[in-house]
Amino acid sequence: MGAAGLILAALPALAKAPHKAKPKAATVETAVIENTGSTNTKGYHITISSTGGATMDGKALGLPMAMNTQLFHDLAAAMPLSSLPARHGMRSASFGTRTFITYKGQQSPDLTFGGDARASALKADIDAITRELGVSNSPRRPVVQPGTPSGPVLDRN
Repeated sequence: MGAAGLILAALPALAKAPHKAKPKAATVETAVIENTGSTNTKGYHITISSTGGATMDGKALGLPMAMNTQLFHDLAAAMPLSSLPARHGMRSASFGTRTFITYKGQQSPDLTFGGDARASALKADIDAITRELGVSNSPRRPVVQPGTPSGPVLDRN
């Protein structure tokens, strides 16, 4: 048998050999937690990556991977976020805020008061993440502007 015959004889065996596909790179997803703030409190905007990183006001922050994994698990279970039922409650006119989460183009209703089991799980995740990152809805700092008598002016930052 010549070289061509050997090649032809080997072709059926090669066709049955297992094909190893290249592993796909993991897709990095992001979720955004946003608190609107109020007349008297600062809001916040936290972007969380499925790889474990987080940023707030342009500052990189670390987040424990277990907390990150739980958030993205609960987000997937709650989809579509826009159809989550909202729970309403009493809000202060001066200190009332709203908290939303955006993921895969979907925005949740206000999660301040939770909702069904899915919304309550997301609220618990947000509460844990903000505690971990040291985020609070602290009152805005009063700032005295030069040339004003002694009355403070609210810092809108």
